[in-house]
Amino acid sequence: MKVAYRQGRQIQIRQEPPRALAPDQIRVRVLACGICGTDLHDNPAEADRAQPFGHEIAGTVAELGAAVSGLTVGQPVVLESATPCGRCAACRNTRQELCADIQSFFFTGSFGFAEEVVVPAICALPCADLPPEVACLSEPLGVAIDLVRLADIQPTSNVLLLGPGPIGLMALALTRRLGARRVFLSAFARETVRCAAARALGVDRIVDPSATPLATCDFGCPIDRVLVTTPPTTLNDAFEVACKGAIISFIGIGHGESAFCRFDANAFHFKKLQLRASFASPALYTPMALDYLREGVVNGPALISHRFPLDRLAEAMATARDTAHALKVVVQP
Repeated sequence: MKVAYRQGRQIQIRQEPPRALAPDQIRVRVLACGICGTDLHDNPAEADRAQPFGHEIAGTVAELGAAVSGLTVGQPVVLESATPCGRCAACRNTRQELCADIQSFFFTGSFGFAEEVVVPAICALPCADLPPEVACLSEPLGVAIDLVRLADIQPTSNVLLLGPGPIGLMALALTRRLGARRVFLSAFARETVRCAAARALGVDRIVDPSATPLATCDFGCPIDRVLVTTPPTTLNDAFEVACKGAIISFIGIGHGESAFCRFDANAFHFKKLQLRASFASPALYTPMALDYLREGVVNGPALISHRFPLDRLAEAMATARDTAHALKVVVQP
């Protein structure tokens, strides 16, 4: 089978023999795998070795491990990139987000930019009523759901969203659904396709931080909620623009120096700010995400700007980096 490896920005497609299944695993034929922003990161810690990647996966069950029940060969499924075990103390105390024994294909080394993946059966959810390229969006949508949940958005909230990527736009749609009073977006004007998508979702105003620093921007109202999908270095902008008592939720990831944020803790304290990290692993909202895609709460097809076969993965990655023209890029082996 074909398996893609990434080393820096170099992509290799290799031929590998199928893996054997453990009793609690399944083999899935990959029909769609989305390119996540983390797939595009240049991580210096991974520069010395090629690795398989891709975690936004939908496909069909090709084979069942000996102990697997509740699934059938040929069944369409979508995969959670990480699933709570349901057995540890945290899970049994309704704190699945703190699961001590997460089940994930990240631990099997089998990833979605391939013709097949071997995954824990518990990670698979049946999904026969959505096209696979739409169903695979449930993974990043679950991240957006968690980001918005942590921000505790109210009908009186004035929300600033940093970053117009797919997760940011999904969060914008959810924020609008919650009835926030006003919603603003920080995005570069050159990100034309993404800004157009934000306008279609009803954003009140888009601010280009390269033209107008957020700390100097007059929004006409206090910003009491900030959703950050950009690297940690932008948290200072969130702290500056947030009003007293504001909540900031964030998912941004950086590597090297961009992983750090230096800020005035006294000012943070006196403004009574709250910073809430959204790390949606294990996934908790996949059924909800699939329902939102079915109901059009998030318009999945409208988010997909490009589709590529696996053999053109290098081109797909380059396209995903072109934020002026690309929104969500999906690979269909």
